[in-house]
Amino acid sequence: MPVSRPILLTLLGAILGLSLTYCISSVARLQKHSQSSDCTDLIKPLRGTGFILMGIMTAAKYVDTRAYNVWKTWAKHVPGKVLFFVAENTESVHPELPLVRLKGVDDTYPPQKKSFAMVKWMAENYLDEFDWFLRADDDLYVRGDELEKAYAIGQAGLGNSAEYGLLALGSTDNYCMGGPGVVMSRETLRLLSPHLKSCLEHLLTSHEDVELGRCIRRHVGVACTWNYEMQKLFHNNQTAAKAYTSDLSEVRTAITVHPIKDPAVMRRVHIHDRALRLQALRARFVSLRTERSDAQQPTLIRIIPNSSRDLTPWDYINNNKILFCADRVNCPRHTVDLSIRTEIGDIVTQLFEEFNSNARQRGRVLQFQSLQYGYMRVEPRYGVDYVLDMILWFKKFRPPHRTTLSVRRHAYVQQVFAPLQAISDRKMRSNLRRSSNFTDENSHLHMILPLKGRAEVFSRFAGHLKNICARAGDISLVVVLYESEDETTNRATIEELRQSFVRVEVIEMDKAPFSRGVALMKGAERVPNNGLMFFTDVDMLFTCDALHRVRLNTILNAQVYFPIVFSEFSPESWSENDRLLADAFHYGRRRGYFRHFGYGLAALYKADLVAVGGFDTKIEGWGLEDVDLFEKVVKHGRLRIIRSPEPGLVHIYHPIHCPESMPQAQRQMCHGSKAASLASIDALVDQISHYT
Repeated sequence: MPVSRPILLTLLGAILGLSLTYCISSVARLQKHSQSSDCTDLIKPLRGTGFILMGIMTAAKYVDTRAYNVWKTWAKHVPGKVLFFVAENTESVHPELPLVRLKGVDDTYPPQKKSFAMVKWMAENYLDEFDWFLRADDDLYVRGDELEKAYAIGQAGLGNSAEYGLLALGSTDNYCMGGPGVVMSRETLRLLSPHLKSCLEHLLTSHEDVELGRCIRRHVGVACTWNYEMQKLFHNNQTAAKAYTSDLSEVRTAITVHPIKDPAVMRRVHIHDRALRLQALRARFVSLRTERSDAQQPTLIRIIPNSSRDLTPWDYINNNKILFCADRVNCPRHTVDLSIRTEIGDIVTQLFEEFNSNARQRGRVLQFQSLQYGYMRVEPRYGVDYVLDMILWFKKFRPPHRTTLSVRRHAYVQQVFAPLQAISDRKMRSNLRRSSNFTDENSHLHMILPLKGRAEVFSRFAGHLKNICARAGDISLVVVLYESEDETTNRATIEELRQSFVRVEVIEMDKAPFSRGVALMKGAERVPNNGLMFFTDVDMLFTCDALHRVRLNTILNAQVYFPIVFSEFSPESWSENDRLLADAFHYGRRRGYFRHFGYGLAALYKADLVAVGGFDTKIEGWGLEDVDLFEKVVKHGRLRIIRSPEPGLVHIYHPIHCPESMPQAQRQMCHGSKAASLASIDALVDQISHYT
């Protein structure tokens, strides 16, 4: 039935009237509420232009070390501003360091007054210019890129085992641990600022972070989150004596890392963080490149060989410990290099991050258990291929099908090389030498030789030295001589060297028990502080080129050289052709091998030896003193180590004796060296073939 025109107009008028009435009343309500202070605070436009202000609390004795190291590393990469808060009269030798000198504050410890004054200063000067505020110590590392993603304020603490229950905390109370950093919002700081003076006057403990947390809880009404994940995000490692000096796996998931008191460790963590950032950007680049319409689809076969010679052999990794390979140094079997173990660890971490990226939606989580075996190969034009056989835990956590299973899975992984970049070795070496205050590539070389007995071997060493000394530049020999039956013969050989115009200095050790570490330190005492030293053995032969490379590869305050020498096998296992060669500088598979596990020969400057702590003089006899020095150089941080096979250094074979009186660690090393030097793998295969 059609609707009449008057009725339609009446309905439209009613709808229009109701709509206008509703709009007018809504506007009136909004105007009324906009006049209230609560809503005004909520809708007030923010004047802030910065994301976060970081206040770093430091002291006069650390301002030019820890604080400056923070300024030169992670402070350059945070999405905000970094300020360093110090006592009133603190000075720094670095004028660019942004210091805030707090009036009436000294370096008294515990620093409650400094901590509260710092928070008060930030509130009074920057409250409306930043959204977030971080209170931190000078031994903290902050990953700025990750901090920008955070929503929480710190890691909850209750006190250590000795102080648990003695910090005047309620049964459900906590505080944000000051070490890993405390993040506060602008509104938290606004409400807290007027009460800081009162809180400072009513302290219940000597811990400034506990008292700051108590003040926030009392006057702002918020406490540190109990979220378990905060232990990873705001990482605090107080148990390890040498935190972050070796494994850096905690850094990957952390926003802040604490404590880092050594500037060298701070730089190491910073380099690792930048590497993680670069890794993420490269992964993003590869992902975007594969999304292009003209991109090639991923394939496990990146090259099609024309013949078997074009095939790249796979390396087999057994349980992430032993690597079997072909056609390279140290093949066919050797311990998996640290670089490979680290890379596989990073790959596994990335794999399981991707596996578990949507774990909540799927109701299951995968956890890595162990690596059974794996294969890897390097395709020089493309990248690295991996086949990994892993055991993992498969956990379903969604009822009613909760279960935990141990399963095996294969992972096929390809790492793609980045675009080619070229750097001149000459440029890199020049940069290293610019950082050194001693750059003479023709510097005087002090060879230091411990000697006890071995008259015939020393005579061979001396004859070789006389022949090359005229061509090898400025060289002198420091002999640390122990008393022995061959002492008379050795002294006669030394006189022959002197008559041939080789500078020889003798250090008398008389009847002292032989210790290679002690002998080398005694020899180093005779070298000037900027002198270049080469620690050698009497069984070594060397070329003029080798000594030249010793000079090139050793840089004062920058680089230490540990050459990988060629070590002969027992001549009884040599091939017939090897026996016909009178010259020692031949490198057949059956003649010898490059001793990658030896660190006995080393070149460094006297100042660098002193800086790392020198040799351990408590070690008697041979062995371990070289490994100890190598580890000291690694841990020092400032010095770079260069290792490479050196064909100009040949260790002549001699029988090795391992007395039962040797300490266990040295005896074990001695037996390993003895076994490795007996014969090549080829010779052992020939021996086995006689019985098959």
